[in-house]
Formats: sequence, structure tokens, C-alpha cells
Amino acid sequence: MKQTVTIEEIKDGKMMAGCDKSLCEGCKASFFCTSKKSSFQVLNPEGIELEEGDKAIIDMPPGKTLLTVFMSLGLPLLMFIPGYFIGSLISGNEGIKLLCSLLAVGLGFIIAAIFFRVKKEKYTPRIIEKEERTD
Repeated sequence: MKQTVTIEEIKDGKMMAGCDKSLCEGCKASFFCTSKKSSFQVLNPEGIELEEGDKAIIDMPPGKTLLTVFMSLGLPLLMFIPGYFIGSLISGNEGIKLLCSLLAVGLGFIIAAIFFRVKKEKYTPRIIEKEERTD
């Protein structure tokens, strides 16, 4: 997946970028999306010379994008099922089953957070080229 971003900040060798806000118009997920308010880190492995305010094209391969979505949302949701099963082994009480399920979902989010902390660089978008200005 390729996307044009604006370099918002360069500090201590780390680059923060933000997407063009006009791309958000008409998006069905805009209610849940926080990208309109935040920026994200991008890597510059090729050492392309960029300054704050420059436009750049980033790349995130589709496989990595899908795995990111699965680890962020799918894994925690799938953890609900074994949590419910463990709760049913402990007690027949529905409250206990629900509590175990919610704890398992929380564990899924913790696993995902640890995964991304360890593999952060592998799943961080990379700058592939600088977009030339047309002024």
C-alpha cells in the first residue's frame, strides 16, 4: 500500500508524518479513526533528504498491513472464545465466564502490544521516494 504523506517533524533522526486530511472525507470509518488528530513514525532506510513540510511516498506491503490489522483487532477478539471456555471450566456462572472472556481479550491486546514493541521496525511504514513539489 503506497500513500503520500507530509513530513511533520524530524527530531533525533526520527521522522513523524501525517496523511493528507482530504483523503479522510467520505471514509466510512471516520467515526472511529484517530488519524485525523495524530501523526505516525516513518522510516527512511534509503536516507532520502527530506525537510519538515516535504511530501513523501511511503510503502507498507499489503501482507504486513493485514497482519497489523489482525494483531491489533483480530487476535484480541479471538481470545474471547478461549476465555469463555476457561470461564466455563471454572464455574457455570455467566458472570465468571464473561469476566474470563474480558480478561482474555485484555491479554490479547497485551500480546499485540508486546508483538509490536518487539517488531516495531519491521511493521513501520518506509519512505520510498520524495514527492517533487509542483509550485
